[in-house]
Amino acid sequence: MAVLMALAGSLLAHLATGAHAGPSPRVPSWGAPVLGALAVLVAAVAVLREVVTRRALRRRVVVAVVPADEFDPSAEAVARFAAQLSRFARGPRGWLARPASALRVRLEPDRDGRLAYLLEVPDHAQALLRSALRTYEGVELRQPDSLRGDRSAAAVSVVRCELVLARPSIEPLGRLDLDPDPLGAFAAALRALDWARGERAVVCVDLLAASPARSRRLRQRLLRQARHHEPPALGEPVLESRRGARATAAALAQRRAAGHAIDAKLKDAGALFELQVLVACSSPSRARAREALRCALGAFDSLAERNWLRASGLRLPGLEFLGSDLPLRRGRFDRRLASGRFRPARRGVIGVREVAGFLKPPTVRCVIDEVARSGPLVPSPPPLPSFDGQRELIPLGRVAGEEGERLVGVRVADTFFSYVAGRSRYGKTELAIAQFLHLVKAGHGGLFLDPHEDALARIKPHLTDPGVRERVVEINLAARRITQPAWNLFELTSADPLEAEGRVEAIVDAFASALRWDERNNRALTLTTQAAQALAALAHTLPAQLAPTIFQLPTLLSEPDWRAGVLPFLPVASRRFWTERFPRLPDDAITPVTNLIDRLRASTPTSALLGQSQSTYRIRHAMDNGQIVLACPGSGGARDRLLANLLVFDLLHAAKARADTPPERRRAFFCFLDEVQTYDGAASGNLAALLEQSAKYGIRAFLLNQNPERLTQATLNAVTTNRSHLLATALNARAGALIAREWAGELDPAALTRLQRFAFLGQVTAQGKLSAPFHLRAPAVEELHGPGRPDQLHALESAIDRHRRPARQALEHLDTLDERILTELRSHGPSRRGSTGALAIDPPPAP
Repeated sequence: MAVLMALAGSLLAHLATGAHAGPSPRVPSWGAPVLGALAVLVAAVAVLREVVTRRALRRRVVVAVVPADEFDPSAEAVARFAAQLSRFARGPRGWLARPASALRVRLEPDRDGRLAYLLEVPDHAQALLRSALRTYEGVELRQPDSLRGDRSAAAVSVVRCELVLARPSIEPLGRLDLDPDPLGAFAAALRALDWARGERAVVCVDLLAASPARSRRLRQRLLRQARHHEPPALGEPVLESRRGARATAAALAQRRAAGHAIDAKLKDAGALFELQVLVACSSPSRARAREALRCALGAFDSLAERNWLRASGLRLPGLEFLGSDLPLRRGRFDRRLASGRFRPARRGVIGVREVAGFLKPPTVRCVIDEVARSGPLVPSPPPLPSFDGQRELIPLGRVAGEEGERLVGVRVADTFFSYVAGRSRYGKTELAIAQFLHLVKAGHGGLFLDPHEDALARIKPHLTDPGVRERVVEINLAARRITQPAWNLFELTSADPLEAEGRVEAIVDAFASALRWDERNNRALTLTTQAAQALAALAHTLPAQLAPTIFQLPTLLSEPDWRAGVLPFLPVASRRFWTERFPRLPDDAITPVTNLIDRLRASTPTSALLGQSQSTYRIRHAMDNGQIVLACPGSGGARDRLLANLLVFDLLHAAKARADTPPERRRAFFCFLDEVQTYDGAASGNLAALLEQSAKYGIRAFLLNQNPERLTQATLNAVTTNRSHLLATALNARAGALIAREWAGELDPAALTRLQRFAFLGQVTAQGKLSAPFHLRAPAVEELHGPGRPDQLHALESAIDRHRRPARQALEHLDTLDERILTELRSHGPSRRGSTGALAIDPPPAP
């Protein structure tokens, strides 16, 4: 275009010269047609440029650049980023699309009122922008909609302002350091907006980087401006005139200042940019909109030095300011603001040092906290597969990338143990529910143990579909329902002595964990073991409908007549304990065991659950047949803690019993154990040992609690050594340091103390390899599974009722069970005993 205009100008000059040569100039015959052709060509090129520009403007893209909490780039990193921006104007359309080629730095509040940093670029510059942003460590690219709130609220009043350089471009703006961050002033200005009332503000700083050739021309233009504004040369100072001496000194100071300004502008200015600044504020109240605009403009005052930014327009003293908010200028301003068109009202050339504060997102040096940040400075997420309901994946959370947020998952094959730690109400249970629902709805079996019942209430509306609800078994002692499934800890399904040993170990481990027993409680451990072995032996002897329950432990320990009737049916080693060693124990030796069982007996729901001889809930059957077990033992004292431990250790010992099943037939069973420290009270490390062993038998454990410090050292070592996935949300400083050590120092422990709700740091196993810790956001249950079907809960309860028994039936059975067992044993006599003291009977049928 410039060349064509120059040709047209030359032709006009030639014609004008001929016109002054005489009264009858001889105009070349080719002049008028060439001039007309040039005019047509210039008009065509102008139209073409407008068409190309508008098309390019429609294809501009906006990305949100979100810094980490510790983001702190150096001035050299900012200069390197700026140097790469000069290629933005070298798109496929070149000069034609130049008005659409500027980089727009957009500052606006997000949905929470925090300062959001967005970049808008031509579509052809997306790859270049990503490449340039790699200069910075600790920034994430996200879709702008992830930060912007609801923008549908219409504001009544909008005020607009365009800023331009107040003095010639050769005069530099202030060169601010990055400490404190210059963007802090904008964060302070924007945080005063009331988003709920519809107040909005946006600050757009458009920078069109000059190509090397254009940069040379701009420097030459600036030098010409410098010569034009240079003070005249000074003569000899007039020594005898004090006034002349003062004028000479002032002129010398002015010359020195001008020289410094030229050096600052050109000597080490780095890349050169042309500048356009647009500011718009809106509010239902025009006075509030004007106040917000004044705050936003005040943030630019820190750039003032020899030059500054002023509002574009004409001030009429005492009347009005004729600026961008005039009715005739608003449309042009709004179109530039909305489209990204670069057409500054006044040419302004600046260096990178003058706008360095805008060429990076807010740093750690920003004194205002209201800034949209991504969280701790961690590596990028590993290449995990996107989750879309695949059966072979487990949902993990949302990770942010250049393409926006996406929901990712981890492979079931890579998952053995997962541990999640973090503050209450920060998302760990929400994530566990979402994972559990996906697994069980995909056909896997699982157990969710929740001491508080809240999780079960969230889970049940999602299990109402036919084919799913028939698999559900619920043990809920926190509800007011007194009908419960039947669960006899001493019911044996086979004559295999290993099954009886496993039941005994599960009961002893549960008591030890619930009551915090260790080797110093050796007598209590021995009594519990011997009593449990005796009742297991009776279970082999008696008919299924008379199998002893846990409530026969106090009877055996405290009633000599009943114990004497049982002894002939026990193995020799067991009889010797009861006849020789037990009588020498003091009377109060049995109270640690009997007192807790008496407390169980005092609860009607617990008696209904544990007081029936024939079970409707068997964990081995649940594992092998893919049942869904929902368990809430209550979050009370020792009684509820004992029941919770009985559930967990019964599960783990039943898993060990799957040694009789070929590995390929061991169906995976996913157990989610909330408040895992509840089952970790024994210093012997039984839970840790069982967790390490049960994985090869198909158990996949998900352990959750608020603080890893509450785990015993043995369990913590087992979890951290054998974990597949380790996730943490907000923790205290000591717990954060503990988790950070597991990540080999790749993370500042303080980062774990600043995480927001539903924000996690995680390390996962992908394709058999541990990833570096990365940032993710836990999904809401409804996000993955919808609202569920609460209107179908009656159908689910009807399906669960098949496993429940009326409490009256259970209590009547339990009230007379001691006498009926003793009567049964006396009616047969010792003549039916074998060499071990036990009778071989047919096992009860499976449920």
